[in-house]
Amino acid sequence: MPLQLNPPIEKEFTLDQSDKMFGTPDGQPTRVTIRQATQGAHERRAALFSSIVREMARDGGDDVVRLVSRFSFEELKRIECYLTMSACNIEWAETDKAKPKALFPFSSKGLITERAFNEAWMKLPPSVAAEIHKCVQEVNVDWSSESDLGEGF
Repeated sequence: MPLQLNPPIEKEFTLDQSDKMFGTPDGQPTRVTIRQATQGAHERRAALFSSIVREMARDGGDDVVRLVSRFSFEELKRIECYLTMSACNIEWAETDKAKPKALFPFSSKGLITERAFNEAWMKLPPSVAAEIHKCVQEVNVDWSSESDLGEGF
């Protein structure tokens, strides 16, 4: 019998620390749903590491080591969350008088454009972003390993 693929697993989390810190006006807990990463997500994530250049040379008897990278742990966290989040009930109001709406406008299929995700992500307090990222690492355990960053980090 050939390999039979099932949809990636999804897990819903309650953001308890964020709710404790910021409160929940209507008493409903803040929730986020995270799905297991696919090969496509792994490749997109790995692209962050593709621009790292290491050079080692001897220059006039002196050792010269140059490391150039365009890498940010915060960018990595945002991309990991974008690739795996499929729902979130955090709301945002543009003004005090505006009716709150979903901060992350996911479709009924759990999809969101990267641009819309990035705009929403940038509005989060860092502590909320960190708590969401912990949920991503719980579902995608292989992304939580420091060895996944490659040798030399």
